[in-house]
Amino acid sequence: MERQLHIYRASKSRLTAKQIEYNEINHLIVEFINTLAEPKDAEFLWLEFSKNGHKMSISSFYGHLKRLVETELIIKVPFSHNKFLYQSIVLHPST
Repeated sequence: MERQLHIYRASKSRLTAKQIEYNEINHLIVEFINTLAEPKDAEFLWLEFSKNGHKMSISSFYGHLKRLVETELIIKVPFSHNKFLYQSIVLHPST
């Protein structure tokens, strides 16, 4: 079963352009992580995401990752002291 991204908002008011852009970036990050076969750390993800033409600061990228973990669209896996890996919730078939 594949999870879908939902656009969350506090009221029934229209979404602003910034909110739409934020949701699109979240969607791109989730899709990018879904393409990876194994968990990767945030720095690797940020560098690869930037190489694909999506420029943003690393602190903004961490904010997006945090929000995606909170909404359970990706998984944060402890790796070592103060180091975490991020992976998709979509299970990849074993080959």
